[in-house]
Amino acid sequence: MEGLFDTCRVVLFDCDGVLVNSEPISLATLVDVLEHFGAPLSLREVSDRFTGRSSSAPIEYIKEQTGQDVTAAFKPYYYEMLFARYDRDLTKIDQIDDVLAALRARDIAFCISSSSSVERLEKTMQVTGLGPWFEGQVYSADFVENGKPAPDLFLHAADGMGHAPEHTIVIEDSVAGVTAARAAGMKCVGFVGGGHYADDRETACQRLYAAGADIVIDDMANLARAIPA
Repeated sequence: MEGLFDTCRVVLFDCDGVLVNSEPISLATLVDVLEHFGAPLSLREVSDRFTGRSSSAPIEYIKEQTGQDVTAAFKPYYYEMLFARYDRDLTKIDQIDDVLAALRARDIAFCISSSSSVERLEKTMQVTGLGPWFEGQVYSADFVENGKPAPDLFLHAADGMGHAPEHTIVIEDSVAGVTAARAAGMKCVGFVGGGHYADDRETACQRLYAAGADIVIDDMANLARAIPA
C-alpha cells in the first residue's frame, strides 16, 4: 500500500462493516424482517442482494415478491428489532480508532458516507462511541436521489468536504460500494475484516477486486500503518 495516501486529502468511510461490525447483526435481522413480510430469503441470499444497499432495496424486493407496498411499515419494524440488537451486540471494528487517529495526525480529512439512514447512523455512533470522530461529517444515502452502486453519495460527500474525487479514497466492504467509488473516479480500499465475511474472506476479497478495488485488506492495522507519519 506504499504511496496510497500520497495525493489523498479526504477519506470516505462506509459505516456498516467498515467502522462497525454491524453487518452480521443487520443481515440476520433483515432475514427475520423479510420473513415477517412474506418474502423470505436465506442469510446468504440477503447478504448477496442487500449488503451495501439502502433500505429501499429490500422494500422493493418485498413489493416484487408479494405485491405489498411496505414503505411506511418497513423501517419502524426493522429498526425496533435492529436497534435492540445493536444495544446488546454492536462493536467497533478492531483498530479503527488507530486509523482515525493516524488520519487526524496527518491532517487528512475524513467522514462517513453510508447507505444507512441518518437515524441508523446516529444510533450506531451513540452505541459505539464513535460519534466524536465524525461530528458534522456524516453523509447518508438519505441526502441523494440514487444510492450505491451509483456514485452520487460519494460525489456529494467529497464535495461537502471540499475535495475533488482524484484526491479522495473510499473505504468499502461491499461490491455496490466499490462500484460506486470507481464510478465517482475515486481510489477504493476494500475491507473484508468484518464478521459477515468470516466464513469466506478469500471469495469476498476476489469480489471486491473484481468490482474495481485498488487494494483489499482484512485488518485495519494495515491501513493505519499505510498512513504516512
